Amino acid sequence: MTLGGVSFYRSEQPAPFEDDDLSLAQELVVRATICINNARRYTREHNTALALQRSLLPRGRPDQSAVEVAYRYLSAQAGVGGDWFDVIPLSGARVALVVGDVVGHGLHAAATMGRLCTAVDNFCSLDLLPDGLLTHLDNLVARLDRGEGWAVENTH
Repeated sequence: MTLGGVSFYRSEQPAPFEDDDLSLAQELVVRATICINNARRYTREHNTALALQRSLLPRGRPDQSAVEVAYRYLSAQAGVGGDWFDVIPLSGARVALVVGDVVGHGLHAAATMGRLCTAVDNFCSLDLLPDGLLTHLDNLVARLDRGEGWAVENTH
């Protein structure tokens, strides 16, 4: 697949290019190709992260009677990150209002955001008190930070 073309001309000296000139031209072309490829890769990753982040945000207001909810989410201008929020109905006419921010930008931050959104939703289904839920979430984040993955320890 051809990304582009390049032509080199001399205007004041019509003499043929020498080996040093050709080496310089090749180096310029190689560097330009690497830059174009990196820009394409960044754009693809950015669009994937943005789609992932948007797919994990609430689609509407959940059915619950504890609070009246209105929201407006504006993503960061600098790049896709790990910001999220959720409104989770709980038992007993209660609701969890969740706001989170994963440090960083890009696909890794958006994927981590997705993992934590899912974890918070699942922890909420256990009907834990807020301090218990935060303890479980903190333990999960510490394990993820150490690269230990998803496993949730059973503390009951």
